[in-house]
Amino acid sequence: MANHLFTLASGRSLGVSATGDPASGRLVVVCHPTPGAGGFDPDPIATQRSNTHILSLDRPGYGASDPLRPGDPTRIEARADDIAEFLSRSEQVARSSGGSRYGRVGVVGWGTGGMVALSLAARRPDLVDRVAAVSVPTPTTQTFDPVLQGLVPYSLASLDVTAEDPALRKPGLRNRLDRMLEEAALQGSVGGETDRLALRDHRWTHQLGAVEAPTLLVYGEGAGDRDELTTVDDGAWLRRRMPRGLARVVRVRGAGALVIASVWGRILRHVSS
Repeated sequence: MANHLFTLASGRSLGVSATGDPASGRLVVVCHPTPGAGGFDPDPIATQRSNTHILSLDRPGYGASDPLRPGDPTRIEARADDIAEFLSRSEQVARSSGGSRYGRVGVVGWGTGGMVALSLAARRPDLVDRVAAVSVPTPTTQTFDPVLQGLVPYSLASLDVTAEDPALRKPGLRNRLDRMLEEAALQGSVGGETDRLALRDHRWTHQLGAVEAPTLLVYGEGAGDRDELTTVDDGAWLRRRMPRGLARVVRVRGAGALVIASVWGRILRHVSS
């Protein structure tokens, strides 16, 4: 459940969840998948060891965040702008009150959240200094299942997770995933439908050349008895559209759709540097 609400200048509210070390001077923002909600911790032990403060914001219609209103922009870039407004205003408040200043932050995104993370880095390089984008598809491989991702109740299949995923052997992971999916469904299928509209527009990829932050593009490979929906080929496609030498594609052999949980410690080390 979101720890508090942040009200945008437009009047729309966002649910904000926090984990990690609240006293840390290093902030990492985590962007959830479709379907999903903020507050999911892929590996609490790795999170504790990272000594970072981690925040996640529910996208519109998920968790505690208000749904979009008629006329509100639906594109991926708009969700990146929501996070940018939150970060900018939080920094302003910290400066005026003598609180912690975070400066530029690390950003992690899973699936659709990875698109938002990359878009944020491209649009606001002044706010982002490290990025990890996990299992992000390209416009040609992207899918949206209207039953699994567009209707509640959501299940592990909504995340393309099979019962054979090796990460599910991690203690407590399935329970944390179930809680994330329950939070995602609090407003019914509104969040999933809003993501579906965002995923129809691929213009966020046209701005990848503006990313300045060192980026990991992380993909699982070789788990289960079927092909993964997203692969390192998607990562290579994204990398070619970013400045040369800035992004690195990471292939995690033996990992499946839950690769974010399999290598969460490595991801946090990158974005916490």
